[in-house]
Amino acid sequence: MYTVKEFIEKFICKAGESTEQLIENEWQIQKWTARTYKTTGNVLAAEMYDVSPKEEIVKLKLKPNTRRESLPIPEILLEEALYKGWIIQEIRFMKDGRTPLSTTYRMGPGLFEYERLKSEEAFEEDRILKQTLMDEVEDSKGVLANDFFQQIVQFSTDETDSEDWGKERIRKFHYFLIAFLQLKRLQPKMEYKEIGATYYKKTGGSKAFDSYREAFIRRLEKWLNAPISELGIISVGSIVPIFFTGNLTGTFSSYSLGTVHATTEIAVTDENFQTSAKTLWLVENRAVLTRMATEVEFLQNTEALVIGVDGHIRGAHLKMIKQLCSNSSIEKAIIWVDYDEAGQIIARDLVNLVKEIPYRLIGNEGNVFRDYELYKTWSSSIQHAEQEMTLGGPEEWSMWIKM
Repeated sequence: MYTVKEFIEKFICKAGESTEQLIENEWQIQKWTARTYKTTGNVLAAEMYDVSPKEEIVKLKLKPNTRRESLPIPEILLEEALYKGWIIQEIRFMKDGRTPLSTTYRMGPGLFEYERLKSEEAFEEDRILKQTLMDEVEDSKGVLANDFFQQIVQFSTDETDSEDWGKERIRKFHYFLIAFLQLKRLQPKMEYKEIGATYYKKTGGSKAFDSYREAFIRRLEKWLNAPISELGIISVGSIVPIFFTGNLTGTFSSYSLGTVHATTEIAVTDENFQTSAKTLWLVENRAVLTRMATEVEFLQNTEALVIGVDGHIRGAHLKMIKQLCSNSSIEKAIIWVDYDEAGQIIARDLVNLVKEIPYRLIGNEGNVFRDYELYKTWSSSIQHAEQEMTLGGPEEWSMWIKM
């Protein structure tokens, strides 16, 4: 813990400055040189401070370097915060060392110590949570594929999250994985809401993971390259459609050129899809899919199959694309997404999925890329744009196939 003097000199004083106490709860900021001495400011800070700030003070989200000319709290609370050392007031002087130049409110040592202790507690809780998850992984060996467990371990041990999730979502996903593995050892199949209900065993437990359901499902399916039904999670309250146009056959179904078709994640789980197409188009937006579907002659002449990934690549999309790349006559994949951060992530995931066959990434400046990193660098340098802004037609599409 810092003394008030140490706190002021570390976070308030500028280079070459120091502080001395004038009277109770008032400190003077001084600047000494070999020849001169100057008073540069005053600080109002409680000599004895409290480390249990009120919620309204915590919600201000002050940091040691934060300066506020005013605070959105009642005057009586501000006085209490100054008295208890949650807030300090910094007054800076003009060159004469007397005339006030500015008055700001800063984080005080009481609030700083509270945040430090809370951070240490959170770090320890996260360490225990991660270890609990690793124990569950060890106890669950043999229940699921080793590749899936490797994904869990990597997720839990990576210093930065590959999906840029916030701390709270990452923490919640740890609890979800622990709950899922515990239930999976007891029963091979489950409903999504069972996971929270059986883990928390209280009213509302079934809804514990609902707020992040879509994000959790997408992550699991990305790990699997398949629908989460392959984990035994047979129902999440909705059915995921997959829209496409082109020739496609499965164990129980057959589709041909001429319009937009749809299948579902349930069908993908049971079907073994194949196609006679040689060019596989993977497009982000449905508008692109429906536009291309009208050019039947183009699709027929180029032997193309077009799949819409809808901006969120679900496990059903992943499994279907993986099937087609491994057991069909696909010779080339054309990846066409929006030109923004989300599009870069979708492009990256699709490249990782189809990289065993030649692929092309479509730019919106008449350019085509055969390398994802080059595409990412280019995409990061341009203004955000949607596919539809440069939709083109059969002439452009044919040219992209040949490039």
